[in-house]
Amino acid sequence: MTTRVLLAGVLLLPVGLSGCSSATETYCASLADEKQTLTDLAGSAQAPGADAFADSLTVFRRLRDDAPGDIRDEWDTYVFAWEGVTDAFTAAGVNPQDYTPGTTQGSTPGVTEEQARAIEDAAAELRSPRVLDAGKGIEQHARDVCKVDLGL
Repeated sequence: MTTRVLLAGVLLLPVGLSGCSSATETYCASLADEKQTLTDLAGSAQAPGADAFADSLTVFRRLRDDAPGDIRDEWDTYVFAWEGVTDAFTAAGVNPQDYTPGTTQGSTPGVTEEQARAIEDAAAELRSPRVLDAGKGIEQHARDVCKVDLGL
């Protein structure tokens, strides 16, 4: 009985591993596909009417959803920080390109001091060591496992 259980486990092992490999392959394909989109977004970030934060967040969410378990926590951290920035701009009713940093009222027309502080706090979180480390982990995994340089 023990030998049969062991043999069954050994025979089923490749099936489990191929599932992980398939998930990683799907993720790597998504990274390769989205790399150009991210490059284009970075290039158009200052274009009038562009919302690079929200558009990038959409891409980052897709990549997080495709990410295998070994990199999922990093993606969660990264996406959560980007959501904070995007939500802060949305709550303030201002496009990131139209925003002038500073927490004094009047820095950006229509943005209150409280809204400006929320934007600044969210931007600080995006630059925090925790989020920067998550980005480095995502980038390293993309290079090592998928052979894709995202340039995060």
